[in-house]
Formats: sequence, structure tokens, C-alpha cells
Amino acid sequence: KNTMNAHSVAVAVAGPSGSGKSTLAVTLAAALRHDGVRVTLPHQDSYFRLPKPGSYWSTPPEHDTPAAVDMERLAEDVRAAGRPPPEPDEAARGAEQLQIVLVEGFLLLQDEPLLSLFDSALFLRVDREACLRRRLQRSTRSESEQEGCRRYFLDVVWPTYERITLPALDAATLPLSVLDGSQPAQARWPLAR
Repeated sequence: KNTMNAHSVAVAVAGPSGSGKSTLAVTLAAALRHDGVRVTLPHQDSYFRLPKPGSYWSTPPEHDTPAAVDMERLAEDVRAAGRPPPEPDEAARGAEQLQIVLVEGFLLLQDEPLLSLFDSALFLRVDREACLRRRLQRSTRSESEQEGCRRYFLDVVWPTYERITLPALDAATLPLSVLDGSQPAQARWPLAR
């Protein structure tokens, strides 16, 4: 489906905030690189149009919507990552090296031009409480910021997921595997250590 080249595959790794997308994408990338596959791993969070707000209490609700992400630049980087390197490495000389572009993010299924670049998608399903718990545990914050993170997640992040991402998931036409992301990373992805 993608428009990159015959030896590249683009895969979206999507799901709600706190579902384990980054863990899965990094684990897959490491395993594939170990097997000699060239992997590029763009993270959607690197494409926010505005700088990261200093506090959850001051984060505008539109920060977690597709409009807040520079989807055009992300799509261009996905296309560029799928092009063959100008000079293949020694192991790839004489044969085309497989290239995999793993794109990780919570808003990947909503943008049709970006979606058209993917050959398939992995979607992690996790309930709201588990996602919130993981989001609260992944950084050290002051008590006030922890409460701000919790409120922001419950008032903005999860409702946006239900309003925007779930309908996009239902409408997605590309090959898609829905994975249970509720177990700890070591149980879900045995290569995660």
C-alpha cells in the first residue's frame, strides 16, 4: 500500500496514551536490527507543533488532537525513511536490504495522507485505569503536577481517545492487528527487558 519502495514496510504502532506503544516499538526495532533489518523509528511526540507545556495545569486541551501534530512533516519523514540509503552498507551490497519504518504514536490513524503510507498497523488495547496508572508512573512529578496529570488524562486525553481515535480505528482499512497491551511489558513482549 505504501508509496516508498519495494523493499520497505511502514507499520503504525498506535493506541491510547500509556498503552505501551513506545515499549513495543522500541522492542520490535531492537529485535529487527539484531536480525540485520534497517529500522527507522519516528515518534509522533517529536512532531508536536508547539513546545511541551511546562505544566499539565496549563496544557491546552487541543494539545492532544491531530491539529497539534505536524502530520505533513511526519508523513514526509516516513516517506524519506522508506527510501533506500544512498550507499548500502556492506551486508546489503548485492541485495536490497529490507527497511522497516515503525511509527509510534497515539494519533496515527486519524490522518488519511499519513495512513496511506502504512502497510499495516498494530493497535494496543488497554483500559483507561491501566493507561492512567502507567502515565502517572512513567515520570517523577510534584504532588500538584501528579494531580494535574491525572486530571488532564481523565478530562482531556481519554475523552479525546474515545472521540477521535476509536472511530478512526473502526474506520481503518489497512491490515490491522489489535493487541492486548494490558500485561506488563515482559509478559507482552518477551524481548522487553
